Amino acid sequence: MTRFDPVTSQLSALSRFIGVACGTLAQLESRGDSLSFGRIRGTGPCVHFGELLRELDSAHEVEVRFPFENSDHVGGGIWGDTPEPFKQPAIAKLQWLAHADDLPLHAHEHSDRFIIVIGGRGFFHWSDQSLNEFDGSSVHTIAARDRDVFVFRRGLLHTFSTHNEMMTLLSVQAPFIPFDEPQQYTLPSTHWIARHNYEGCGVVQCLLSSPIAGYEL
Repeated sequence: MTRFDPVTSQLSALSRFIGVACGTLAQLESRGDSLSFGRIRGTGPCVHFGELLRELDSAHEVEVRFPFENSDHVGGGIWGDTPEPFKQPAIAKLQWLAHADDLPLHAHEHSDRFIIVIGGRGFFHWSDQSLNEFDGSSVHTIAARDRDVFVFRRGLLHTFSTHNEMMTLLSVQAPFIPFDEPQQYTLPSTHWIARHNYEGCGVVQCLLSSPIAGYEL
């Protein structure tokens, strides 16, 4: 179980988010899993998630630039100084406008992700097929709401989308790869976007996540 420890309050919010993300990704790797869901929950009066976000925002201005990954409806920017590419982690702020449903399913082959929804709502889509075998026949969808957490390792085919609301994400990228770098993401030969696949996305599911999803504050 990974937690935000109030004992480390002398560290910046940037360092704390990166620390908990890297620790969680290490746990995911040790279990041999590629994906885990969770939800930020407070367990006491010591540390508050909202305060960490406000600290992050006040200490680091973020210029969110559109387009992101070739979608005019998605923008991104980095909190803090840009780290050394392919070596150090970074935190990105990603914004999905309403009706941002054109970002194809893709994979980050050289970087892992720890993502928290910090505003709005949308959907997370992923496939259990590999990049090379993907044929569009196996895509799963789950709602993505404020304080939901998505942790996945490099190579997982995934994307997000929105419907009537916009959505903002905090995305720890380990390691950081510049947004305009060709190796940032890879598309499978079969393209899948949410806009063309809304049917079948209206099922209510009960998903029980693994113990790794117990993030404490």
